[in-house]
Parts: sequence; C-alpha cells; structure tokens
Amino acid sequence: MPTDPLANAVETFAAPIEHLIIALGQGISQAQQAMDLNAIQTQEKIDTDPVLAQYGLQATWYQFPSVNMQLKLSLSIAQDQAPSGTRAPLSSVRIVAQPTSASFVTHFNYDAQAASQVNVTIVPVPPPKAGDQTSTPPQMTSDAAQTAALASPAAFVTTKDAKGNKVPATVDSKGNALTLNVSFNAAARLWYVMQWAPSNATVAPVVAAVDDGTGSVRVIVAS
Repeated sequence: MPTDPLANAVETFAAPIEHLIIALGQGISQAQQAMDLNAIQTQEKIDTDPVLAQYGLQATWYQFPSVNMQLKLSLSIAQDQAPSGTRAPLSSVRIVAQPTSASFVTHFNYDAQAASQVNVTIVPVPPPKAGDQTSTPPQMTSDAAQTAALASPAAFVTTKDAKGNKVPATVDSKGNALTLNVSFNAAARLWYVMQWAPSNATVAPVVAAVDDGTGSVRVIVAS
C-alpha cells in the first residue's frame, strides 16, 4: 500500500519565513517534476508503439503558468543570540512566521483578524538555451542510428548483406513478415529504432533508443 506522506508529519507553530517560502517553492517544483515525468513516459510510449510512432505524435506537456498564494501569518522579529560580550550582527535578525491555522489560533488564543497577509507569486522561467533544439538537425544519419541499434544487445532479427554487414531481416524464423522503422525525436535528441511484425500482434516489438550526440544505445523493448 502507498505510504501516507503525512503519517510522520508534525505541525510546527513557527518557522523563519524564508524556510516557509522555500518549502512552498519545493512543493510546486515537485508537482511540476511529476507532470514532466508523466509527459516523458507518454512520449516514450508513443515512440515505441508500432502504430502511434507512424503519426509523429507529441505528448502533451502541462505546466503551472503561475502560482499565486495568499498566506495569513502572524509575523514576529527574532534575533539569534550572540556569544557573551559580543554584539549580534544585523544578519542575525530574522522574521519568524506562525501560520494562523485552527490549532494555532486555539492554542494561543490568537485573533486571526490581526494576521499579516503575505502574497507570493511563482512563475516559470525558461532555462537559457544555446539554440532551438527542435530545429537543430541531427548529428547522426538514419543509417548510422540503425547500424548502432543492430549492433546493440537488443534482440533485433537480422541477416547479412552481400558485404557481410548486419541488416534487418524481413522475415523471422516463424515466417512472420517484419518491418523496421527508424525515427528521430528532435526534442529528446534520440533515434528510435523499432522492429515489429505488422500482421502478428503477438510478436513483441524490439525497440532501441540511440542517443544522437553520443551514439550510445538503450534497449527499451526486447522480445
């Protein structure tokens, strides 16, 4: 069963305000990361599906255009204690926030109408890029990507040409006609090499992803 993320949570009545804002940002970042991972997994499913891969479909990406939060807090100023005989530097002064939750109001008999309001807006900023990756032509050719994939541990059904080079077979040992397709995903900078039997869905496809920059091969599906 999934672990309850609040099972070991303990409510705290006070925290430096910068810690509170950092925690808010981290929560939003983790939610965005989960959506990004879902889009990546969806794209890989498209690129490794014998039917969907033929249509050049792209997974839908979701993001938070902006996040606006209004926080009702009880704010106080605190100062870290300096060693005896010394004066605390100005940087030791900090703002401490107490969220006006129901338990805080009840425990301290606090008037919620006296709370301060802190408005926080978080917006996404695109990372710096040297250029548009989707418009940058691939470094490898389709033939080079195919050669790298066939030389990998992926269980492609192959034969030899007149020069002794490994090439994809058109029929497997059981007589199933085979098709091999090589496609390039410009956003991921990956070549997907896929071999499957169009007329027999029980034959599992073999798929390998070839990194356009390094030529390294990752076996995704192996029959």
